[in-house]
Amino acid sequence: MHIARLIAITEVKNVPQDIRPFVEFKAAVEERELDANERVAILNIDTTSCYIPVFLKNPPTIADLEKHLEGQDAKLTPDSREALRMHLERKGK
Repeated sequence: MHIARLIAITEVKNVPQDIRPFVEFKAAVEERELDANERVAILNIDTTSCYIPVFLKNPPTIADLEKHLEGQDAKLTPDSREALRMHLERKGK
């Protein structure tokens, strides 16, 4: 099982250029129009240059996110899970 670590929660317009293709690919797969001001969480698979963006406009639940990651043979670190959980809870209020 691979380890997924949260590296940033930012707006699409602030995603670094080397990570941007991952965001654009994920948007294309989800058939969504990218909004420069939309917030996105960027996860990195430890020891790789693979990034998994998670769009936060209509955020998934932590359980949904973990299920999606399991399909990619990955698991959130405890600190990443907690940071995402807290962000999603604030967003829901």
